[in-house]
Amino acid sequence: MDTVYNHIYNIDTNEGLNLLDKESVDMCVTSPPYYGLRNYGNGNNQLGLENHPVAYVKHLCDVFDKVKYVLKKTGTCWVNIGDTYSCKPVGNFTGGGKEFVRRNTTGIEQSGVMDKTKTGIREKSLIMIPFRFAIEMTNRGWILRNTIIWHKPNCMPCSVKDRFTVDFEYLFFFSKNKKYHFEQQFEPYKIDSLKRACRAKHAKGSAYSIQTERQHTGYKNMQERAQKGEIDSVQPDGRNMRTVWTISTKPFKGAHFAVFPEKLIETPIRAGCPEYICKKCGKARTKIIERLKAPLEVFTNTTKPPEAMRLSGKEIKGCGQKLQNWREEHPQKIVGLTDCGCNAGFEPGIVLDPFIGSGTTAVVCKKLGCKYIGFEINKEYCKIAKNRIEELDS
Repeated sequence: MDTVYNHIYNIDTNEGLNLLDKESVDMCVTSPPYYGLRNYGNGNNQLGLENHPVAYVKHLCDVFDKVKYVLKKTGTCWVNIGDTYSCKPVGNFTGGGKEFVRRNTTGIEQSGVMDKTKTGIREKSLIMIPFRFAIEMTNRGWILRNTIIWHKPNCMPCSVKDRFTVDFEYLFFFSKNKKYHFEQQFEPYKIDSLKRACRAKHAKGSAYSIQTERQHTGYKNMQERAQKGEIDSVQPDGRNMRTVWTISTKPFKGAHFAVFPEKLIETPIRAGCPEYICKKCGKARTKIIERLKAPLEVFTNTTKPPEAMRLSGKEIKGCGQKLQNWREEHPQKIVGLTDCGCNAGFEPGIVLDPFIGSGTTAVVCKKLGCKYIGFEINKEYCKIAKNRIEELDS
């Protein structure tokens, strides 16, 4: 197919995926319809309204079988999916295509479109959709690299009194093969980590270090590294990113309520979509970066052992401007790209969202300079998505 990229197709997901060429996209990031939560008005066979969780998971994984076919060998797939409870239809549900909608505990609108107690799972129990999905994906050959927890600090409150309020969802990170494109992402160091590194450097032989050695094997290892001169400097970008991401939900004035925040998928796209793809062979060329490591003193604001041992979290936080100044004086340098030998020029990678909805993936791709392709069967959602994209161009 002569695919037009940077375009949202008003088409069924399966039909759209059938039109793509084998190994033609670099990564996939998406949030499919959740199980039994909403009737999107897309016909009787729509994803999410199956009569049993097993049927839903099969339907969903059949879609990702096709995603795997169009994904490059170095591609990754990121799927945001939430859970739901076994319950009876809510409100004045009368059928006939109408539905009563309320908020469930994760902040997603839950509709009375089906009686989930008929699945055989006892009422009030979590159905464990994310776990069922992840297991079936690995059964079908996907490699599950991370289970990321999307923590929502502004989750919807609920009146339930016999369990805890759910304030997170899952983001699964799959790869097609053992070797894949991935650009490491960083996050700020924790204050305690910097204090331990500084103390390890300066507290050699002190009563503090001897006591800590007895209590904490990790500190002893860090102190040994410090004695070898391995903790005299620190990666200025921070530490390797962890798997609990605290990201607030964002209200959206359009008709599509299930909108994940842009920040949630910025990291997957930065990590999984190459900036430079060879126009001839299609291989990703990764950046060769030269960057100095920052001396510990940039973070701790002191070189004297006694003061370093007594550093407070507030004092280390106060070094933020000093670190920023150091970064400006020592910027990272892209000294080259890995070479494929084609000398054919570059183009950005391609991101696929087979359930693009209101177009958040397309918006983020445009901001980050990636190509995108999306499928959405609902005409109204396509209009909303295209309006959001046009606003960026205006």
